[in-house]
Amino acid sequence: MSSKREIVALLSTMMKESLELSIRVKDMEGAVATSILRMDENVMFIKAAPNAGLNKAIVESSDVVFSANPRNALIKFSAKQILHTGANEQYLALKVAIPDQLVRIQRREFFRIDVPPTSSLRCKIRFTGPDGKFNLLWAAVSNISAGGIGIIDKSASLPLQADTVYDDCHLELGVATTVPVRLKVRSVKKEEQPNENHIHHFGCEFVETPRAVLAAIQKFILQLEREQNAQKIKVKDDPAK
Repeated sequence: MSSKREIVALLSTMMKESLELSIRVKDMEGAVATSILRMDENVMFIKAAPNAGLNKAIVESSDVVFSANPRNALIKFSAKQILHTGANEQYLALKVAIPDQLVRIQRREFFRIDVPPTSSLRCKIRFTGPDGKFNLLWAAVSNISAGGIGIIDKSASLPLQADTVYDDCHLELGVATTVPVRLKVRSVKKEEQPNENHIHHFGCEFVETPRAVLAAIQKFILQLEREQNAQKIKVKDDPAK
């Protein structure tokens, strides 16, 4: 992740949720727990270590790595220089520049379920067209998990780009529920058809999903799984099948 806007947004969310960060310094055993206290335009202030010796080692090091594990993800970034705030050895907080690069790896711990072709599950995506105008387009959802969705575009009319975040999207969860989501396109696959047409498949990751939205998605997945299991049992028990 190299977009400053995305990095700042992610770190801001971590600050608001008081998520724990681990500090690792080269040649120092163990990690130091910290959290983000405040953010300015180009720097953030983090909680100082519990003793002066640890703070001194962190400030004097040119190889400091931060990591966190929020919601089945691994976040890592490094800092070449960390400054302290306070007088003498009275460390009130540590000051770190907002990183230019940040690694965010979504772990494959989410249960992913295929959406039947007969389902009407859709996602409305807002994007900017070549003319600079905003466009809205509904796309069919082929699979879903708490971490993201698969989108199938049979008309090849959805111009989504890999590694691009689409902020203003809405995911239909059944007939009566629609939730707002941010989607980042992780993969793009083009499937050729015998009639020389193409079908596009997009693998999309949810970005910074609010807890209420995540709960609604998980509830929908459980409901869909129950319906599919019930249908399998019905087919198995039907002697005519």
